[in-house]
Amino acid sequence: MYRVIFSFMLIHFLVSGQSPCPDNFEYFKNDRGVYGLITIQPFGKVSTVYLEAKFTIGARVPPNYALGIEPIGSELNLLDNFNRGVPLKYQVSFPSTSPIPKLVELTINNNVFCRGAGDSISRFNTVTTINLQHTLYYKVQPNGFSNVIQPRPQSPALPAHDILDDYNAYLIKDGSVYNIVKDKPTWQDNRDDTDIIPENIPYVPIISNEQPNWQGNKVYPVPSTEYPVTVPRRKVNVPETTTQIATKPPKPKPAPRPIQSGSSNSIECGINSSNEPVALVYKGYSYERGEWPWLVALYKSQFSSLSYICAGTLISDRHVVSAAHCIRRKTELKLSNIVIKAGVYNLDDWTDISVSKVLGAAIHEGYNTSTLENDILVLTLDRTVPFGEFIRPACLWSGDTDLSRIVGTSGVVAGWGASEFGTGGMGEPLMVRMPIVSTTTCRASKAEFHRITSSNTLCAGDRNGSGPCLGDSGGGLYILDNGRWRLRGVVSKSLPSDDPEYSCNLNEYIVFTDTAQYLPWIKDIMSKTAL
Repeated sequence: MYRVIFSFMLIHFLVSGQSPCPDNFEYFKNDRGVYGLITIQPFGKVSTVYLEAKFTIGARVPPNYALGIEPIGSELNLLDNFNRGVPLKYQVSFPSTSPIPKLVELTINNNVFCRGAGDSISRFNTVTTINLQHTLYYKVQPNGFSNVIQPRPQSPALPAHDILDDYNAYLIKDGSVYNIVKDKPTWQDNRDDTDIIPENIPYVPIISNEQPNWQGNKVYPVPSTEYPVTVPRRKVNVPETTTQIATKPPKPKPAPRPIQSGSSNSIECGINSSNEPVALVYKGYSYERGEWPWLVALYKSQFSSLSYICAGTLISDRHVVSAAHCIRRKTELKLSNIVIKAGVYNLDDWTDISVSKVLGAAIHEGYNTSTLENDILVLTLDRTVPFGEFIRPACLWSGDTDLSRIVGTSGVVAGWGASEFGTGGMGEPLMVRMPIVSTTTCRASKAEFHRITSSNTLCAGDRNGSGPCLGDSGGGLYILDNGRWRLRGVVSKSLPSDDPEYSCNLNEYIVFTDTAQYLPWIKDIMSKTAL
């Protein structure tokens, strides 16, 4: 008993006086350890509460050191109660009591509520800075209820890095961004641009009937941004006086064709919301929502956070085609950790979308992690997605699959990859038109293409700085055929950049997996997993 009392008094002594603003933040201890309590007093009616808490620790923390932040109370009523005058409370969990993180800044809706000194680099050899972020906002559901609260993703501004960092270049757990500092605060960039093609690792194909534990209204903390190794869109040097994103001029849209919810058999594939061909442009231009309604985003769910990893193509109400390397590289993602967003346009907007977990994943049995040969993946969703104006499937290829039939034509790639306007995996997507060339032409352009091309791949690109980049992996190459957009390729790989300043080498052709060569395999997976 004396030891328990002494321990409590010692912990109280260690944490008392450390809070720079006791009215907004205090330390407490329970049987699980020390935790922090953030209290936010009401300051008027709001529709969003964005909280950011910054802590410092005078030590280098181990890789498994993870802070967490969770609101206290019923998540369905938090904002309603806050607008009625009830304070918002958040619990900050600390994994250990020594050393205890110090709060250095607390902001609400970008307004500073509290500031403290924190740990000084002059006192410690290493100072670790941890940012915790959490957002509550109203989300209107199709049933009309508007009091469901979910966090709005905020992508931390991290340096670009590719999948060779094995998903762990930065420790992002429970919505926190860890920045280990030596001598002075600075981001550490662990990227390795020596090669885009990964090392050979033994492969085990997966098709799983695992039933995921899905919660429809699960709250997701701030997602981090992770970039698959893929084919980059090189920076374009544009004068500042003329830099802009070109868009098509506004024009009246014809009434969309009737779309029925339910089975993919009840709707027309490859028809976008405008019911007309899209005017295609070069060098990554913006487009209107609904023009590529089959484009989906793949996320990795880990430690209660979501990280964007790849794009994909919806080919039915339950199936998505993407690149195998999106879920299997140095490590393999668990099915329960994959989340699919359909109907998404702006990755920072979580309204009016369909979120699904993955029931099964089929990686082609010939997939090679060294050469990325047979780099194709079919995901089966745990539920059917509702078709509508912004969610529709692309058509699979139909007719002659000979590559020579499409050489000289152009396809479209759309996605959230890096561009001259910023890093990938966030914001609104861009699209680019890419002419298709023969494999002979591709190989003749550079000897390295002999190693990464085959009869099951196709090459495309202008080699003029336009094309898919980091974050576009798994996205589709779409070709307009008889009035319908058909999936003909999957963004797979490129040659490493000759310029160390750029990760995107678009002065060479981009290699796609030719989905037309896998039609029997794709259809077999779809038939085996149909409801």
